[in-house]
Amino acid sequence: MKIRSILSLALPVLLAACGDSQVGSDYPGESLLTVQGTIVNELDEAPAGPVDAVLVWNSVTSDTENENFPVRTMVTGSFPAAFTLSIHEPPPEISLNDIGEVGLVDTRVGIATVEAALSEDSAGEGIGLGVDEHHVIVYVESDMDEDGFWSNFFGGPLSPGFHVMDVVSLEHVVDPELQAAFDACNAAATTEDEHTACYGYGMKLKIRPSADGLSTMLTVRMASEDLEYPDWH
Repeated sequence: MKIRSILSLALPVLLAACGDSQVGSDYPGESLLTVQGTIVNELDEAPAGPVDAVLVWNSVTSDTENENFPVRTMVTGSFPAAFTLSIHEPPPEISLNDIGEVGLVDTRVGIATVEAALSEDSAGEGIGLGVDEHHVIVYVESDMDEDGFWSNFFGGPLSPGFHVMDVVSLEHVVDPELQAAFDACNAAATTEDEHTACYGYGMKLKIRPSADGLSTMLTVRMASEDLEYPDWH
């Protein structure tokens, strides 16, 4: 079972190394999430225009198809040396993964990559200029079932709201800890729903809360090739 949601939020930031704030004149309200990061430029040629720092929300409609939902948010700071990303609204409801659609009762969850792109329409794996290869941002809509799919998926229940998560590639090698947890969960399951919830242990990559939490420093690397997008699903 593959559940994937990569969040799309586009943030206007000029590539010029000025330190002017990008904040608009209208106060957007209290920030729900504020994270800091840097952008490392390894491109052979300068981008064709101003670069956005982008969060890409993605809703999976099947094992092979997904849909992006760009949402403009706010960036301040000196780009590309450093930026502060602020989110003032939850992700679009339509972008959240809802495992209730496959018969499981649990909260809805969104998962986002942080990218660099020329616009929100040019963000996403294979078309963006860069990505944070080691982190995703997770949004949890409501209380998480402690024994449910998402709790297994993230290595424990997450509180409602935003979280910065580490994504560590296992390079297709079965992780003994995850395999043991899956086997124990599957052995104890007595219903189809309980067996399905165990699938959260069967991920290719480790996705766990970052040790520094919301203070984690993001690094978006812009490069012409060899970018590794966090394949957390």
